[in-house]
Amino acid sequence: MTAENTAPFFTDLEARIVACLMEKQLTTPNNYPLSMNSLLLACNQKTNRVPVMNLTEGEVGHAVSQLEGRNLVGVDYGGRANHVTHRVMTEFAINRKQQAILAVLMVREPLTLNDIKTKTGRMEDFAGVDEVAQVLQSLIDREEPLVICLPKGPGRREDRFTHLLCGEVDVTSVQGPVKAVSTSKSSRLDELEQRVLELENKVNELMTLLD
Repeated sequence: MTAENTAPFFTDLEARIVACLMEKQLTTPNNYPLSMNSLLLACNQKTNRVPVMNLTEGEVGHAVSQLEGRNLVGVDYGGRANHVTHRVMTEFAINRKQQAILAVLMVREPLTLNDIKTKTGRMEDFAGVDEVAQVLQSLIDREEPLVICLPKGPGRREDRFTHLLCGEVDVTSVQGPVKAVSTSKSSRLDELEQRVLELENKVNELMTLLD
């Protein structure tokens, strides 16, 4: 069973590249545009990435060239290193809040409203889950939807959302039963994830200075 008869706009690799550019523009604006090396590091991050990828410089470089040919990214070839920007806001006519939500959905598994609210915290200040829901709905209600709401699966009490930029979503593959996680353990994991992300951002900043 699939949801939405949608042709892929991005490959998985292209989606990872564009999402990382969207994310870093909002979380570390001082280091944006990204150098090719910083983009590679962002794509291969071990946290906040599902699935974790192990891309090579050549793979990322080739995908960037393909995206540039479609006018979906821009590359500045000046200076000591090439720097890359995305052009998604223009291509899809989206605003900053929509960009933040798409960015988190494109680098992760399907997320609940609360998950999205939490994970966009460093990108955009949403008033609450109601505003998140409104922005999601604006991405769903488009003539060509960018997001879909997944029906509740076994063991799940909340709707989840995912993007459609890589084509149709196999609903049955994302409806597996969820494992229970205690609140305290979940909180500790969130704290560790945030600390690792901050360290990775610092590494990216240092790499940008070296570039």
